[in-house]
Amino acid sequence: MRATTEEDATARAAVVARGCSSPIRTATGVWVRCGSRIKSKCESCAELYRNDWAAIARSGVFDGPVTEFRFYLLTLTAPSFGRVHRVPRDGGQRVGACSCGVEHSATDAGLRGVPIDGDMYDYAGQVAWNRDAGLLWDRTRRRMRDRWDSLEYFIVREWQDRGVLHVHAIIRVARFEAPTPGVLRDAALSATAVSQVDAGVLVEWGEQARCDAFRADGDGAKTIWYLSKALNYVLKDVATASVDAPIDVWRHQVALGDAARRMRCARDCQPQDCMNLVHKRYGSRSQVVSASRRTRNRTGWSFTGLTRTVQRRLRREWWESRMRDEAGDDAPALSPPPLEDLAARSRRELIARGWSAP
Repeated sequence: MRATTEEDATARAAVVARGCSSPIRTATGVWVRCGSRIKSKCESCAELYRNDWAAIARSGVFDGPVTEFRFYLLTLTAPSFGRVHRVPRDGGQRVGACSCGVEHSATDAGLRGVPIDGDMYDYAGQVAWNRDAGLLWDRTRRRMRDRWDSLEYFIVREWQDRGVLHVHAIIRVARFEAPTPGVLRDAALSATAVSQVDAGVLVEWGEQARCDAFRADGDGAKTIWYLSKALNYVLKDVATASVDAPIDVWRHQVALGDAARRMRCARDCQPQDCMNLVHKRYGSRSQVVSASRRTRNRTGWSFTGLTRTVQRRLRREWWESRMRDEAGDDAPALSPPPLEDLAARSRRELIARGWSAP
């Protein structure tokens, strides 16, 4: 009987963690997905994460009375921290002569975003901006809602080649108060924040920004695809994987990592002793993707209230139904299935303790 129970547990773990490269066994013996968002570490979990958020993005565009709203795609970038190489992307794009004196081609892609003079580049400023980018977005969100109370958003934070975050956000505003794209862009750009770590340091967006209106029944699907593609990109490792990358690329990444290691992540942070992951993420503490939440007075981004918690519950219910169908009416009741959200709750403890996999 015990052997059968163990076999059943292993089988259940295999169903829940199917495709996961590193399923985790918690202290209570429950098997869960690793939950990694990095493709190179677990393509299955990263793809599940991307698909979940893509579904939430679609829900806020297509699942409600879309004719009552206007939609915008807003892009905000970081300020300059020094001159970088200008390299065109594939497709015949031409960017002109670079500040280094060379007109690069697409074959020089490895140099895209690499500083021309690393000694003069503000690495400390860049990682500090990444650290405070979440605070800046919060101030931006407040600034926009002060003017348009019905505003809801879905935001993806993407890494630029130089190793700094920029923002793509779908904005939804009720038609009766909807602004022009230019007015919305200028309102977002006018937002600033004061760093809570480096007293008196002003945090603001870069000059490059764009805001385009789109129709849900026109370019809605294309816009969702664009954000999904951006999300697919940020699920990759930030570091360059190619062994053929120019030496300047590696120097740039080492300098960024060193600056993040030296940076304070909080007022009382002692960088040499701090284990916060911010020091390993080029300063970034923000979530890759998020959406406005439903409250008593707001619909939130998703018209139907779709969240990742709801998606996990629906998957769990589907699993339970499938297990009941396979077991039949005469089979003994199965123990509760592993809950995916247990991985998120216990990941820090497991990392410190180490885990095993079937």
